[in-house]
Amino acid sequence: MSEFRAVEGETPMGEGGAPLIVPRHRIRARVMQAIYAYLVSESPPEEVFAHLLEEMYAAAQVEAPHNATFLKELFFGVTRELPKLRQLIEDHLRGWTWDRLFLVDKCILLCGTYELTHFPDIPLRVTLNEWIEIAKAYGTPRSPGFVNGLLDAIRRTLAADPTSVVSQKVL
Repeated sequence: MSEFRAVEGETPMGEGGAPLIVPRHRIRARVMQAIYAYLVSESPPEEVFAHLLEEMYAAAQVEAPHNATFLKELFFGVTRELPKLRQLIEDHLRGWTWDRLFLVDKCILLCGTYELTHFPDIPLRVTLNEWIEIAKAYGTPRSPGFVNGLLDAIRRTLAADPTSVVSQKVL
């Protein structure tokens, strides 16, 4: 059995027969990787989802349907709103251009910005900390600070608008 494949009606099992847990941290990292594949391959998002996220999505549906919903919305939301997210990020770049950014950092920023702006139930601190941790794991040594600074700048700008989702969230 693959790591994320589940037989209908059964809880997927990990090593030692323990139920497989698909936490949001792992979902975020996998979605970031899928966004990377989407940008590099220029394949339709549905194809990338089927190849890279379908098994995790199926496992999450069995374990925690709200995490499955989060996975699907994060991936398809980023692909759907890519130009808008990119513009928001570019508006906050100082001394950098989009084309100069490391591709992994772009993917992290796209996902983090989407999460900031579309998930009112996730506290801001959780979103920021999660994407900084992913930057530590997948980026360059400078990525965590860069991601932190940029996502926080976006947060501050959006928090000033009382109609934005960000202004309604707790820190």
